[in-house]
Amino acid sequence: MKTLKPLSGLFLLILAVSIAGCRKEKSSPPKALFVPLGIEVSGIPPETPVSLYRASGDLVLRYPPLATRDLLLIFPWRPGEVYRLKAGPTSLVLRAPASRPLATLEVFAPLGSPGKKITVEKKRTALQLTLLSRREAPEIGLLVTSFVPGLNLSLSSGNFTQKYFFQGEFARRLLRPRIYLPPEEPRRLRLLFQAPGRTAEVDLVLRRRVFDLRGKVQLVSWRLPTEESGLSLRYRREGLLVVPNPLFERLGYLLGLRARGYSRYEPLAYETLEFRNLTDVPLNLVVRGEFLDPKNRKPVKGFYPPRFGMSGHARKPLALVYLPPRGRARAVLPIYARKVPPGEYLALIRVYPLGEKTPILLKTRRIGLTRGSPKLAAGLLLILLAGGTYSLIVFLGLRRLLSGFRLRELSLVALSGAVGFGLDFLGGVLSNILYALLGPFNILVGGLITEVVHYAVFTAVFVLVPRPGFATLSGLLHYLMGTVLFGGLRATDPFFVGFRLLTLETALWIFRVYAHPEGRRTILALGLADALSTLSSLVLHMTFYRLFFPEWYLWLSLLVKGFLYTLVGAALGVRLGLHLREMER
Repeated sequence: MKTLKPLSGLFLLILAVSIAGCRKEKSSPPKALFVPLGIEVSGIPPETPVSLYRASGDLVLRYPPLATRDLLLIFPWRPGEVYRLKAGPTSLVLRAPASRPLATLEVFAPLGSPGKKITVEKKRTALQLTLLSRREAPEIGLLVTSFVPGLNLSLSSGNFTQKYFFQGEFARRLLRPRIYLPPEEPRRLRLLFQAPGRTAEVDLVLRRRVFDLRGKVQLVSWRLPTEESGLSLRYRREGLLVVPNPLFERLGYLLGLRARGYSRYEPLAYETLEFRNLTDVPLNLVVRGEFLDPKNRKPVKGFYPPRFGMSGHARKPLALVYLPPRGRARAVLPIYARKVPPGEYLALIRVYPLGEKTPILLKTRRIGLTRGSPKLAAGLLLILLAGGTYSLIVFLGLRRLLSGFRLRELSLVALSGAVGFGLDFLGGVLSNILYALLGPFNILVGGLITEVVHYAVFTAVFVLVPRPGFATLSGLLHYLMGTVLFGGLRATDPFFVGFRLLTLETALWIFRVYAHPEGRRTILALGLADALSTLSSLVLHMTFYRLFFPEWYLWLSLLVKGFLYTLVGAALGVRLGLHLREMER
């Protein structure tokens, strides 16, 4: 009992900590801000109904539950009036400002950079901005939105004065003045807003700084391919673009698995670049992406977005990036693949300060592009269909197949499968040892052991039992022994084994070797069948196991391991089979 008391106390302590950890954090109350269009509400729980009432209790508007935490309640609020906002169980009393704002002003210094937005409601507002530009007269963007009818705007700087008129509410205009800014000297830009009975002034103090940005921007990461959001694509190798197979795209469209096929007017993928600002000032950058042929360094137009027209004009993709001081930002550029042959290419990015023509950062990397072959896809579908169908036929008709053989013949079939499995196992062990020394050239030595010995035994017994179905039963026994003894069962086995057995049976039937199994046609039939079986095995491995085989390895496997060594083994097996048949007689 004494031992249980500390344990019970520890259990209660853990339970109390768990309950305290499971309690929901106390949410902060929602916030409301009067804006020219209405009231901006932020921080409300999702799926919360929102209602707005006047001080008298009259309903102004009501929003249904929405899956958002921020709302814009659009209505013409009255200056100085009191409103009551109800968001679920929370209620807020709000008082509108004494006057409505004259306008909003968004400053882009220089034009193209992220804007700085201010509301023109006070009599005097001051704003200081620093911009980086080598141009003595950079272009400044001033986006003015009027909220009162008949607004007059006077823009002045030194001896320069320009006037504008906004006739109605919500009238908008983008002003693009060019202002002479000496380096490191502040220049004042005065904006005077005048409406009937009201006046407001905004003073912009602009300072231009000039310094070399080379080495001040760091490329943190460069990922390719990615999604439009910048996230990496799953099951995609880094630096490799995979163009969809047109055959599979067409089949998916016909079967209704895809709403539409691959379009050359949509990006194939995206490249995502992350930059870091090493300075204490904000930077506005332009990022351009290019794709070059590594042989002649010329642009490959198929990677660039096409124009909807007959001219086939291509434009290089670009992105605008705002880097906060000592901060990071991301740029996402589209990648197209329009009539681009598979191969290796050079991806290049150039980073410019906004408005400049000299890049401050230039990076390159090699990328690959691969395209699915329709012929390979058609062959894969044929292998899957033929192998799976034949495996199903053998599974359903196995008893009928066995009933066509006599006991002596079944014994020889079992002998062929068992001896072939044992020799293949020993040859496979030796082949794995040699693979550590020879690498991919192991097929020249390992294939000599496995293929020659296997087909020597197979052909010798086939000469004694020249019956249709012999290859199927022998291969099936070989497969079952490997599965039972070593647990080598895989989901792709019906296609691997089924197509291999079908190839052997079909070749023996086409060359008509059942009547005269000791002839040269048997040797040729087995050589061609094993070469085709080796090809199907390589295709299935490339598809299901994502393996890559160079072209020379494919030809070496087909001609030497699949055909030549099988011919040698079959020739030895025919001679051995004739001796065994003479001994049997």
